Amino acid sequence: MSITLGTNIPAHTARTKLDSVVGNLTKTMERLSSGVKINRAGDDAAGLAISQNMEATIRGSRQAMNNIQNAKSYLAIAEDGMVSISEHFQRINDLLTNMANDTNDDNSRTASVREIIERLSEIDRLAKTTNFNGRTMLDGNIDPETGESKPIVIQMGPSKDETSTLDISAALSKCFVSSFGATLPTNLDPDGGEFKPTNENCRAYMGIIQNAIATLSTRRGLLGAYENRIDSSYDNMTIRIESLESAKSNYVDTDIAKEATNLTHNQILEQVNIAMLTQANSLQSMALSLLGG
Repeated sequence: MSITLGTNIPAHTARTKLDSVVGNLTKTMERLSSGVKINRAGDDAAGLAISQNMEATIRGSRQAMNNIQNAKSYLAIAEDGMVSISEHFQRINDLLTNMANDTNDDNSRTASVREIIERLSEIDRLAKTTNFNGRTMLDGNIDPETGESKPIVIQMGPSKDETSTLDISAALSKCFVSSFGATLPTNLDPDGGEFKPTNENCRAYMGIIQNAIATLSTRRGLLGAYENRIDSSYDNMTIRIESLESAKSNYVDTDIAKEATNLTHNQILEQVNIAMLTQANSLQSMALSLLGG
């Protein structure tokens, strides 16, 4: 190789290699210090896109789990309201069963009807006031503009698909006395003039009340089915998030052992290239010796 005072090719070569090693060393140190191997899009454009999609799904799934927990509380309060209403219907049925017995006179039957009237009023109050976070749940969820029942949809997943939602409104229809067709008959109303609470009238109304109890039990059963379904969805979501976190980790988390090895390797290369750059820069000084310098 000729000795010149112009371009120092060995020095340029050593400098280029040193820049490359320093760049690799910087990336390795960045990955070790941050704990992630994709610190910017240029590190892995495809991996970044995939990991961000996974992150969106994971975060959406976590929020869906919160939604499910809220839905469980919502259904629990709704069922508590139904339990109270059912207890009132059961007591009314007890009273009617007693009233249907001919050992009772008109006065005792009238006294029992007074209690029935109060319990019917309490059922309507419960249907109107039972609520979760200010939202009533046993009044049919009526839209004031259309007068129709609105769906009550739980977002149980991270996507817009119907498979991620559950409409629970079927179990939360109106629980007013009139909704069960259980309004007090005029022939049992003590203020109704000539109708009186005879045993036949009591038995007829008893059948209506028992039908209301059966209807309410069916709705509670549907609530239970919804609760079991969202419990299962919650468990599945937990497993899904765990799998997604593991998959995302493969794309973004730093392999500490690998990067520690790279760190040592690049540090050695850095020292070697610095030494070579020093040697390359000293080549031109040989020209002085040839000139007698």
